[in-house]
Amino acid sequence: MARSQGLLFFVAVVVAVSLLPVPTMAGRLEIRNEIEGVAVRKAKLSMRCWSNEDDLGWDVLKPLESRLWKFTTMNMWPFQRTEFRCQFRSGFGTTSQEVMTVFSVRKGFRKECGFEGDECTWVAKRDGFYLRKARRDKDDFKTFDDILKSKWVWKW
Repeated sequence: MARSQGLLFFVAVVVAVSLLPVPTMAGRLEIRNEIEGVAVRKAKLSMRCWSNEDDLGWDVLKPLESRLWKFTTMNMWPFQRTEFRCQFRSGFGTTSQEVMTVFSVRKGFRKECGFEGDECTWVAKRDGFYLRKARRDKDDFKTFDDILKSKWVWKW
């Protein structure tokens, strides 16, 4: 009797696990430097990014350069873990938040990035730091809206 209950429990667990959603998805994070109209030295963007597992270190983007990372996300409750955070500095200062979350699988965050919520693009401009939100227009073409997330500030 106990053996048949154990077997039934095992079969139930196997069936339940097979019905769970796939826990991993492809993620994409891009940081772009679109600061223009000033000396190159002032227009450089310094950044340091890291995730739960990786420290990507410091990097410097000249005007019109970008960095792109592709990664696998863990998106199955309660293991929603994938998150990238960054620090940014330009000739105009730093972002108002010392550390900004630029990608997270937490509910609601990816919707801010647009209809393809596993792609987040951030853009540095002369007046601040923007999230580039992807959307579809009336003709079903992909377009973008830049949403100001932080003005550059001086911190001492």
